Amino acid sequence: MAAAEVAPSPEPSGLEPEAPSSADEPSDDDEDEPSPSSQREPEPIVDPGHLLVAIGRETLVYERPSFKSQKIGYLRAGAQVRRDEKPAGFEGCKLGFYRVMPEGYVCVGPTATLDPAHPVAQFSRVRPDRSAPMPYLYARSLYPTPPFYTRLPSKLEQQQQEVELARHLEANTRYAWRSAESDPTPPFLLSGGQAPTPFGYAHEANKLTSGRAVPDSSFALLAIYDHQGRRFGLTTDMSLLPLDRMKPVVASTFHGLSLTAGVNLPVVFVRAKNAFLYAGSPSSGLSIARPIGFREALPITGRSRVLSGLTYLETTAGDWLRDENLVRVDKMAQRPGWVKPGRTWIHVSILKQSMVAYEGDTPVYVTLVSTGADGLGDPKTTHSTVRGQFLIHTKHVTATMDSDEVGDAFDLRDVPYVQYFSEGFAFHAAYWHDTFGTPHSHGCVNLSPSDSRWLFHWTDPPVPQAWHGAMSLRGGTLVYVSP
Repeated sequence: MAAAEVAPSPEPSGLEPEAPSSADEPSDDDEDEPSPSSQREPEPIVDPGHLLVAIGRETLVYERPSFKSQKIGYLRAGAQVRRDEKPAGFEGCKLGFYRVMPEGYVCVGPTATLDPAHPVAQFSRVRPDRSAPMPYLYARSLYPTPPFYTRLPSKLEQQQQEVELARHLEANTRYAWRSAESDPTPPFLLSGGQAPTPFGYAHEANKLTSGRAVPDSSFALLAIYDHQGRRFGLTTDMSLLPLDRMKPVVASTFHGLSLTAGVNLPVVFVRAKNAFLYAGSPSSGLSIARPIGFREALPITGRSRVLSGLTYLETTAGDWLRDENLVRVDKMAQRPGWVKPGRTWIHVSILKQSMVAYEGDTPVYVTLVSTGADGLGDPKTTHSTVRGQFLIHTKHVTATMDSDEVGDAFDLRDVPYVQYFSEGFAFHAAYWHDTFGTPHSHGCVNLSPSDSRWLFHWTDPPVPQAWHGAMSLRGGTLVYVSP
C-alpha cells in the first residue's frame, strides 16, 4: 500500500487539500561505474554576514515568527539562506525567529544556527543538484549489506564488524567505484572523530556502527573518502558506508515529450522493441526510414490507412508507423468544469499508464508512468493508486520511502522529487526500475527521474531553491487520477 511505501518526513499536519467551495473545484543490477561528472561540487560558503544555516534533519520554516503559525516548508542540514540581521520575535524560541529568504521565519536553536562553521554545516556542504534528474550520487546495497559506520573504522574494527571481510575483498570488490572521484578526507575524520549528526537523526555517541542496511536499500552520497585501501561514502544522514558493498545507481534515461508550438496531442508511445518508421505513402508504397526506439513518443495527425491488412498511422512529420503495440494519448475530449485558464493540472490514466500535464485547456507535457501494481484494485487493501481529484499539497526535493512489511522490506533513501497529493500517495522519481508504462508501484505514481524533475519544477507549490520542501493548504496543482 502507498502508506507502507512512503514515509515522508516531516509528515505535514493538517495539510490535506481543503474541500472546494464550489462543485466546479475538485476535493482534496548492472555494475556500471558513475562518471566523474556525477560527483557533486560542494556549495561554496557564502558571506556569513546575515546567514542562517540548517543543522537539523528538517529545519522548519513558519509563515510567521511563531511555532503556532502555519508550516510552509523546511530546510535540510547544510542549507544556507539569507536572513534579517536581527530576530523578528522570540515566541517559544529562546534565540529568536529570523526572517529568511525568500519568505518565512526560522527559529535558531537545535535545528538552525547563525554559525556557518558549524560541523554539520561543513559536512553537509554538498547540496542536491535540482538541475539534474538525480539530485545526488546514489548507491544501492549489495549482499552482504554494508554496516552504518559513524566514523572511519580501523582495519581491526572493519574485521570485527564484517566477519567475512577478507573473502569479500578477495573478490575484487576493492576496485568498485574506481572511476568515481574521491573527496579530501576531513582532518576530523582522519583523527578518528565521529561524523557530526544533524539534529533529528538517532546516532549514538561513541558507538562505531548504528546498524546495518537492509537488503533492498539505497542511499544518496555527499562525499567519497579513501581510507586504508577501501572507499567509504558519506550519506545524507552522516553514516559512512563501505562502497565495495554497494553498486552505483544507473537510472532510467526514459523521458516524455514536451508539447511545444507545433507539437500536440495525440501522441503515441511505441511499446514494441522492433518497430520502424516508414517514409512514403500507403497508397504509393512505403519504405523503412529508421528504427523506432522502445517507448519513443511520436505525435500523430489522427489519419490512418490500411495496407495489406495492416493499419498505419500518420505522424505529424508525414511518416507512418504500424498501429501495433502503441499507447495512444489523446487530449481529454471534454474539459473538466474545474479547469480554469492558466491553472495547472495533471491527468493520470491508470489503464494507459500515462500522464498529461495541462495549463488550462492546453496540454504541455506527456509521458508514461507506473502506477500501483494492482491496477484498479482497492487502494486501501491492495497496491493500487487512489483515484479521484486532489491537490498537490507537500513537495520534497528528496524523501525516504521504506517498509518493514515481511517479505517486502525496503529502505530507499532520498527518493527524488516527491509530491504528495493524497495521504501517502505521491508523484516521485523511481531509480530502482525502468518499467515506466507498466504498473509497478505500491500505490504512488512512479516517473522516470527526468520526467519527475520536470514535473517537480512545473507544479505548485514552488519550492525555493535553497529549501528542501514546501507545503501549501491550497493553491497546489490539481491532480485527476482516472481509470
